[in-house]
Order: sequence, then structure tokens, then C-alpha cells
Amino acid sequence: MSLFILLLIAACTMPAETETPDGAYGYEDDRYVTPEESGLRIAALDYEVGDLTDPANLAKYARADLLIVQPWQFWNNSLDLGLLRAANPDLKIVAYFRSKCIRTAWSVPPESGQLYTHDLYQAGLPYLGRTTTGDTLSDWPGTWFIDYTNPAARRAQLDVFKHYQATSPNKFDGIFWDYFSNKLWISPGVDGMTGEPDIDGDGVPHWEDEDELAAFVSAQDDMVDEMRAAMGQNFIQIANGSRALQDSTFAGKFDGIFYENFPNQGFIGGPGFRMALDPAVPNNLWAAHNWPRTRNGGPWLILSYMHHVGTYLDQNGDYQVIDADDLTRAAALLSGATAITYAGYGVRDAGLPDIEYNLGKPLGGPVLSGSTYTREFENGWIELFMGTGDYPVPFEFTVSEGGRVIHDLDFPTLDR
Repeated sequence: MSLFILLLIAACTMPAETETPDGAYGYEDDRYVTPEESGLRIAALDYEVGDLTDPANLAKYARADLLIVQPWQFWNNSLDLGLLRAANPDLKIVAYFRSKCIRTAWSVPPESGQLYTHDLYQAGLPYLGRTTTGDTLSDWPGTWFIDYTNPAARRAQLDVFKHYQATSPNKFDGIFWDYFSNKLWISPGVDGMTGEPDIDGDGVPHWEDEDELAAFVSAQDDMVDEMRAAMGQNFIQIANGSRALQDSTFAGKFDGIFYENFPNQGFIGGPGFRMALDPAVPNNLWAAHNWPRTRNGGPWLILSYMHHVGTYLDQNGDYQVIDADDLTRAAALLSGATAITYAGYGVRDAGLPDIEYNLGKPLGGPVLSGSTYTREFENGWIELFMGTGDYPVPFEFTVSEGGRVIHDLDFPTLDR
């Protein structure tokens, strides 16, 4: 069976690819991509939730369909999930969880309240990873790596989470794992560590040790399975990291996957937006839409771009402003993915778009004609014309709602 036929099966009636004279991506006219049953969904991620008694703060979190927060804010009794649930009873709230490290700042217990993060620190301390010189392994500034290939280390961390989930009045609908990858990545910001990572202690550096790399990946599967066994089938699990964006079997363990730096993360080797929306790319958004579980409102394919506002020079030499979240939302509308809510430049906090959409449910999948994508909804439509496929001006788009254009991102430098 040819690769293209396999892709068609995987993506459910993907349009066939054709070649345009200039070598750009093109598609057969008027072919439908996978229809989606629901309209655009919004997710929010906020590493430090603000005062929920402030109506403005509460509104931006309650606007979301799925919210990712730090559990310590709710498990030390400073914030109440009940306020969020009252504001939006359908909101799914999931807890951020570091999959493989503890923060050194957690060594100091808080003066009052519950001790969730300190308990995580104490639980992970006996299982710290080492380097080839015997130094403590760190993959991110201010953290220590936990050898989660050791079942006891995984159990110690998960037991802390399970304890607070069971005993706190603030109970989460799921967990957001940060993060899973095929091999260890060390942040350039890590300073002072000597030697190379050597998790299994055999003297062979991590990236050259096939046994260690296999154990590193296998332990991730075990951790997710162990959480599922402990929390049940209705507990949402969202995966951050590159592995789930490319491995359909691994992604199938989750209810959603997070594109932290969309489309740069997950789509390497070409223009990111073109690859994400190209049915010939094995992990395109329509194909990936079929990977996660659907039991808990999934699949949650969450598209996020951290550097939200940028500028570019138009043909007149004038600077124009572009909000990358507008681009992410357009891609989500076409693909049935979930868009992250708007936020400030270079930070992770929830926000609201300047222009809200109320298009209702889609009436079918996108129609592709040449480089133009269109999709009809109950109360409007979106049209997207693909340009370079890369920031800062990957494409332009128009959104019509209720018979009038409400959002028109039209760049003079993008020639149709």
C-alpha cells in the first residue's frame, strides 16, 4: 500500500496533493478534510493564577474550555477551584506536573498551608540522576533531574500527587505532563554542572547509550499508564513535549497533546504552517487529530505560540504589528484543534482576544483550492490563503460572522 493511501486512511478523507508549477504545495480542488463535530475550543495556561475574586481575572479563565494551572496554588488553600467551576460548569481544569524533575526552591517548606511542592521535593530527593562525573543531573536551571526509569522514583512522585488530589477539596479533572521526549534535552541555561548525563550510571553518556535511551522512553509509557491505573479512565492526561507530536502510539495514551511553540515544535524541515496543514506530512494536524483518546472531550490538540506579538516591514517600509495568536486561532478553526488564549509577550498567562468569534459548529471540513483553505460554520466562514508558511507573515485570512467580515488579516506583501 502506498504511503499516500496510508496517509489518506490515517487522516480520514484528506485531499490529494498535487504539484503546482512553482513547486509550492497545492491540492485538488473542492476536496474535504476530516469534518469536526464541534466549533473552535479555547484552552488557557497560566503559571500563576491571579485573584479569582476579581471579576476580570475570573472572566478570562472561565472563557476557556480547558484550563492548565499550577496545583500548588489550589492545594495550599490560597485559591478555590469552586469559583471557576461556578463561573463555567463545563470548564475542564488540569494540573501542571513536572514529569522528571524537582525544583531546588521547593527544598524550603512554606510557612503555612499544605506542603505539596515540598513533599514532591522530599519524595524525589532519593532518586536524583547523575552525570558521568557523579554530579547531580539538571536539565533546567533551578531543577534536579529525577531518575524516573526507577519505578520507585515514579511511585514516590505520583503518590504525592494522588494524596493531594484525594484529600484536598480542590480536585482536578486531569494532569498536564511537562514534558516527554525521545531523549534528554539540557537547557543552555544550566550552569555549573560537570560531566555528561548518565542516568543508568554505566559511564556511557546518555545520548550515546542505546539501553539508557530505550529505558528513558519506556519509563514515560509506564508513568502515564500508572497514572491512568491510579486515577481512572475519566482522568484527562495532556502531553507536552515533542514525542507525542510525532508518535501516534504514544499520543494514543493521552486525551490531548500540547504544541508549545506551534508550529515550530513538531514540524521541522520546512515552513511550519504549511507542514501542519499539509496532508502529506505524517503528523499533520488532521492526522494527529485521530491519535488521542476521545473519552474525556478529546482530542485536545492545543496550539500555542509564546512570543505573541511581532512586527514586520511591509512593501512601503512601514512596520506592521501581527499577533501570532490570531494565526494560531485561524489554524485551529481549519483543523479542529484547540487554540490557546491570548497572553502578553513571552509569558504564560491567560488573556482574551481583541476579536471574539462566535461561528458555531462547522458544517464540514475545510475545502482546499490551490493555496486557499475555506471552511463553513453555522454562523459564518473562514478563508485562509497560504503564503510562505513561516513567521512573521505565513498567511492571510478573513473571518465572516453573521453575514459580515469581523476579522481581516490582509498583508500587502502577500501576493495571491
